[in-house]
Amino acid sequence: MSNKPPHRPDPSQHDPRYAELDDDLYGYPGDDKTVPAMDLLEFTPHVSRTRSYAFVMDENGQPIELGSGRFAKAFLGEERWVESKTAYRRNVAIKVLQSGVSPEDVMRFQLEKEILERVQGHENIVEILASGESDNPNFIPPQLRGVVENDFMVLELFDLSLEEWLKGSRMKRRRDDLLSLNSRDRLFRVLEYMLPIASAIEYAHLVRDTCHRDIKPANVLLRLPTPMLHGSRMIVKLADFNVGKVRDPEMNVSMTQYQSVPGTLYFQSPEQETNTLELLVNVEQGSPEVEYFEDFYIDLFENDTFSLYNRQQGYTIAGADRSRKRIILAHPYAERSESSVRAKVTKSVGRPADIYSLGALFYYLISGAYANPKTLHDSFRKFIEYEKREETNTVTSYIEHEYGIVQNMRAPRPDGAVVEMAPEDRFFSYKHYLDGNGELIEQKVMVAIGRAMIRNKPDSYCLSWDLRTEGITQFVHELNMLYVDFGMDPAARFAYMRDRPVSERRRPGRMRRALDRLLRRHK
Repeated sequence: MSNKPPHRPDPSQHDPRYAELDDDLYGYPGDDKTVPAMDLLEFTPHVSRTRSYAFVMDENGQPIELGSGRFAKAFLGEERWVESKTAYRRNVAIKVLQSGVSPEDVMRFQLEKEILERVQGHENIVEILASGESDNPNFIPPQLRGVVENDFMVLELFDLSLEEWLKGSRMKRRRDDLLSLNSRDRLFRVLEYMLPIASAIEYAHLVRDTCHRDIKPANVLLRLPTPMLHGSRMIVKLADFNVGKVRDPEMNVSMTQYQSVPGTLYFQSPEQETNTLELLVNVEQGSPEVEYFEDFYIDLFENDTFSLYNRQQGYTIAGADRSRKRIILAHPYAERSESSVRAKVTKSVGRPADIYSLGALFYYLISGAYANPKTLHDSFRKFIEYEKREETNTVTSYIEHEYGIVQNMRAPRPDGAVVEMAPEDRFFSYKHYLDGNGELIEQKVMVAIGRAMIRNKPDSYCLSWDLRTEGITQFVHELNMLYVDFGMDPAARFAYMRDRPVSERRRPGRMRRALDRLLRRHK
């Protein structure tokens, strides 16, 4: 596949109106330009084709509910092509706003529609077919009136979410038992989930300038391969952009203006987990420095926001001087001077949060949907806080050192021999490097995970405050290279995984076997 950009269309060979358009409107891969909105060009004359949507009822005349969330419900629907010669129709998902939800959740539903429309155009992002409010009062079935509002979006239909597929809560309890696969096959299976999700985020970041900010298994939708079709393969798509954020110079398209950024505890970044920090401060009009009095463990970086409580004015932070207990603002404080007032710092949540969440999801899946990514991040904390500039202060060197200790502890020894360890490693624990079978996760895999979850190191994929980072591309590249590192041509991965059953049994790991023996003794 060539990396050469596509040929630019010559405006002189097209409609004369194109000559009035600036050449910068043409955004192509490799040009470092955002793809323009289609409404910049007006095409006439045109043709229109009508599609109609309706709820599908079961044999009892009831709507078929597919799922329910915090503020919306999804039902089985049908799309019909009205002008089609074959009366084409297909099943879709109709997602409707629930009645009685908070104004914040109403805004979140509208935000999801707007952001999802903005990120259309990638094969691994769920397709939105229609949205809005129906002009037909009978569109909402009588059984649902009062339960849901006449506010909807129509989405392509999937079999289930990744969370449901891992837990077996749908499809007659069928599930993907990752722990039943050997470590190599499990890696390839996990990459079949991770690569489409990471590719979708890469497109959202670099082409649509949009962040997801809630990457988790429940927001990954799957369409399983058809068993009778050997060429069929699993479709993986990213959904639910309701806490996303778009960088738009003309408007703030995000939920940050209403509250701190939500997320899911297992997979949310540190800046989402503790998004707002309260401080007692002195502010002086005309000065870029803010004096604070409390000690806090959260780092303050550029792009974070400072403001006094009950004030509308916010100030971008340029940095912090902990030794002098000063916050440095990007612009001088413009309001009147005050002493001993309560202020807050709101952490910026953008592209680095998505990269962290991808690393956390990768860790969760490679452990067999068993381990807690927060436990892993907590084990990294001392290394994260170590800021001395030296060659070994890299994620790769840190993981290599940790795995060296693990191998030393696990190496076979004569009876009665004691493992010799350095004093600083005396209380070392490596259970966070084990999968659900008690086997050690591959070191190369853990390095990729660490470079996503540990920011601000020389070999990290991104800096935690760099909202314009393009580190997602490096992460996608590393995922592809894992195929090569473990003896697989990435181009042949679909054929390889197509012949692997969902639950291929293997011998339990060492820790699992020991636990089984212990339980048998107590029966």
